Order: sequence, then structure tokens, then C-alpha cells
Amino acid sequence: MKLSDIPHLRGLFFLLLAGALFFLILQIEEKTPPFAKDAPTHVLDQAKLLADGNRAKFEEYLAWVQRESDVDLRFVFLHDSPATGLEQHAAQLATEMGIGRKTGDRRGLLLVYDATSRQLRIETGYGLEGVLPDSFIAHLMRDHASAYFAQDNLALGLRLLVRLIHQRIREAVLGRQFDPKVLDGLPPAGWLSGGAGASQTMPRGAAAYLGGTLDAATRHRFSPQATPEAAYRLYLEWLALGVKDADVELFTPESRRFVGSLPLSRAYFDFILYQEYGRAYRIDERGELALLTFTDDPLVSPHFFVKADDGWRIDLMAEVRNTRNRVGGVYIWDYSGKDDPYSKAFADKLVKLKGYTRLKDGDNRELPIRGDKR
Repeated sequence: MKLSDIPHLRGLFFLLLAGALFFLILQIEEKTPPFAKDAPTHVLDQAKLLADGNRAKFEEYLAWVQRESDVDLRFVFLHDSPATGLEQHAAQLATEMGIGRKTGDRRGLLLVYDATSRQLRIETGYGLEGVLPDSFIAHLMRDHASAYFAQDNLALGLRLLVRLIHQRIREAVLGRQFDPKVLDGLPPAGWLSGGAGASQTMPRGAAAYLGGTLDAATRHRFSPQATPEAAYRLYLEWLALGVKDADVELFTPESRRFVGSLPLSRAYFDFILYQEYGRAYRIDERGELALLTFTDDPLVSPHFFVKADDGWRIDLMAEVRNTRNRVGGVYIWDYSGKDDPYSKAFADKLVKLKGYTRLKDGDNRELPIRGDKR
């Protein structure tokens, strides 16, 4: 299978989440967001669905998103179903809470979940309609949120959902317009509202995380390669299959175990491919190690490769160890490795920029900070 044979890959417009592939740990800029004491509450959990620790982490994360992009994201978890219906209630809440009012252009988003009916509603402010269209939001509900809500894994599902939304916002801040062709392959969403946003009833115990098993012939095809370039191209083909079967020799053994253990949705998995497909890059090979750096996008973190007797493999765990996500500053990832073989082999490529460690041969354009800089 070739990437050009897959219709839904045409017109790709957004990246997934920067930092290491599958990296689930968020790094913030400082310990305390620099907001006034009367700053808005970003999470209202009437249904007590989030543990106090998770709620506090969401508060901190969403506050830093607002500082970085000036977009006001809020969560409300209802204990009882509203008499007026969820859509009308969500619109009323967005007005009463003044979401996005600070900038005057309603750059805000409200996620409301009714724990009784299991209905989820995402209300988008007018200032974000071009950034987060209804069809995109509905896609995230259907192909991402439903899997986590069905398993009552709300904390992880919401964390990754915010990252998907946040990444699209970051692209818009960089001036990238929404390309509707990316949604051509999606099935119609009958629950779309006439306004800005989307609604869906979350299943219980039915929706599954992305899985699947490759047949023996396909698994054999994803083997170590003669060059890092060939290994990377094969890796993109593996992502394009949409089957989370990492038991292939193309990956290091530790990487195979790690990927196999992660509960991922179809939308999240697809966006891993979307983040870098078609991007320009360069590969630096040094002995038995290689480093891939993206040269036309500051949002995508690097890839690492290691060579054995049978060829080059992708070392996903090196990405986890050596890069980290950041939010609230001018870069969304930085290099965090120190004494590992890759950091020693490519030490001359590391450069300090605005307190971050980046790769000097990569795209190091700064992300504009649109929110409160106090």
C-alpha cells in the first residue's frame, strides 16, 4: 500500500500533538500560571467525575492554553439532565460564564457532559468557527471521545481530546487555515447542530480502543531497513494502515511493548500520521544511530533510529525519553535528553533558544504568544 492510494490523506491540515510519539506527559512552563486571583474556573465538575488531582491538572493545563493562544477552554460536568435540553443549556452556560468574552471575539470552547444521559456537547464560540468547524468537532467525538467515555476513562480521553483541539489552535496561530478536504473521507454526522458545535451520546462499554492484528505477510514486510530513510517511509506506511499492531521488527523491542500497551482511539492514531505526513526533513546518520529533524515545521519533534545487524529500526522510546511537550511558551517541544547515546552522538546539533533546547538544523520559528503575558 502506498500513501498516495489512501483518499483520506489528501489535504491534510493539522498536526497531532508535538513532543514524543505517543508521549502522554505534559510539561508546563512554570509551576503556577501567572493569572489574577479572579481568573475563571476552567473545570466545573458537579457530577464528581474527575479526581481532585486530575481536575487541578486540567485547570492548570487549560489556563496555560489560554495564556498561549488566548483561547478560553472550559469543561462542565452535569449531575442532572437540564430541562431545556443539553444544546440549549450549553449555549446558555457559554453566555453566562462569559467564555471568550475577554478578547471580544468569542475565542472560546465549552465542553458539557451530562452524566445522567451520557450526552456530550461541545459549544464553539464564533471566533473559533473557522478554526474548529462542526465536522471536525463531531469527528473527534465519534472517533476519539466515544472510546474513552465508553470505558469510563474520562481523564485520559479528555486530556488527549484537549491536545487534539489545542494542536489545531496552534496551527491557526501560525496562520494555517482549515482545509475542509481533510474531512472528505469522514461519514456524515447526523447529530450536527445548526449552530457552532456538535453533540453526541457517549456509549457505555461498547466502543473500543483502536486495535487489530496484521497478518503474517504484512507483519513480515515491516522489518528493519537498509537505511534510516527507508525505515521512516515504512513507518509512515505502518501508520497509514490504521491498525495498532506494533509487533513488527521495524520497531525496537521496548518500543513494541510500549505502543502495544497504550489505549488509543482511531482519531488519535490517525493524527499521529497527519502531524508529519508531507513535511520536509533531514536525516543525520552517525555510526549506529540516526536522527530525523523536520525542517519546515516547528511543531513536530524529531525521530530516532538505531542500527543492528539486520538493519535500521525506529526507536520510539528514545522520543519519549529525549523530548517533552511544553505549553504556554514560544515552543511546544524541547529536547530533554542528556547522557543517553543519542544525546552524546548529536550533542553538536543541540542549541539553546529562549530557555529551550532545540535542534539547530530544524525549524525553530517561535509560536506567537497571544494571551495574557503577565
